[in-house]
Amino acid sequence: MNTVNTKNCPYDLTADTLKTGSIFGALSASAIDYLVNRGKMIHLEQGEQLFSDGDKGDSFFIIIEGTLSYYREKNNASSLIRQVTFGQALGYVTMVSLSARNGYAIADTDAVLLEIDYSAFGEFHDRFAFDFGILILNLSRDMARNIQILSHTIADAGISVDLSKH
Repeated sequence: MNTVNTKNCPYDLTADTLKTGSIFGALSASAIDYLVNRGKMIHLEQGEQLFSDGDKGDSFFIIIEGTLSYYREKNNASSLIRQVTFGQALGYVTMVSLSARNGYAIADTDAVLLEIDYSAFGEFHDRFAFDFGILILNLSRDMARNIQILSHTIADAGISVDLSKH
């Protein structure tokens, strides 16, 4: 895992390009520029692990380039939970729930990610309140889509879960 200098980055980090990704959609150009410059750009090589189960969940990642897979392990068997690509986020749920990572993420291809830690997230709220609301909506919409997929998968498998008891 290497840090990428955004000034000499070979990837297109312009607001117009990044806005085509779901997490950046409808954010102002100045808000996107702030996140790119305040966040930490990371490069992963194919097969490299981004985080492990139990790691501190104090940041989330927006995929700029490449694909990652997120897995959960149970009884020495790994289950693919989700693949993420350009413009999608990974790790947001653990950051907002103040919990440790609940699985691990591996780069399926060489990948570039924008890491937003809780400090940058809070500063973004203070400096770009309107855009922060849009970002929260985009992240929530992404979460809602995943919850819908999970609920269909659970129902299709004939599993009953009472979420009020968790």
